[in-house]
Amino acid sequence: MNDFNDILNDWKSVSSTEIEVNSESDSLFAKLKKLQRKIVFGNLFMSISFAAVFAVFIWLWNANLGKERSDNFYMGLTFMFVLLSITLVMMWYRVLFWRTPNDISENMKAFATKMLKKLRYFKWITSFFMPTYLVLLAVGITIYYQDVLQETSLTIKLIAYGATYVWLFVVGFIMVRKKRKKNNKDVDPIIENLEEVLDTLA
Repeated sequence: MNDFNDILNDWKSVSSTEIEVNSESDSLFAKLKKLQRKIVFGNLFMSISFAAVFAVFIWLWNANLGKERSDNFYMGLTFMFVLLSITLVMMWYRVLFWRTPNDISENMKAFATKMLKKLRYFKWITSFFMPTYLVLLAVGITIYYQDVLQETSLTIKLIAYGATYVWLFVVGFIMVRKKRKKNNKDVDPIIENLEEVLDTLA
């Protein structure tokens, strides 16, 4: 009889754990879907903005064909075009899942592991890539300015360079700081919950 009671208690314990994991997974999944929507809408807005910039780059390139332009003009445009293209690809890679899973409880461990990888990449984009992107963008603009501003006065050059660098620094600082705060509020708790789920399933 004692053996039966032990088995019954073990079964209740396992059932209780499974219920807790399933309940937690449902809550986590809701948070992940909410974050997913933010990522997709943000990427769509960025894609539209970048498309407008690409159109300007192409127009500048075609409008200056046959004109006396230094290599810096074309190098600057090419550098920025490639940089923005790579950035766009990396931002779309942040998407958590391209198709909403029907049931994550079947393989919760694999799903949680994948989401952790994506979310850590998401944070890496904010903490490392975005500052690097702004520095590289400043480099591309500098190369472009070497041609466009070569015949202007020193005052105009100082104003153009100064305004560009200050704008990139201020906007970049505000953007990165804002993103980090949002990550601390929205992403870090999800990462902690996913790690707890994996610990439970280990």
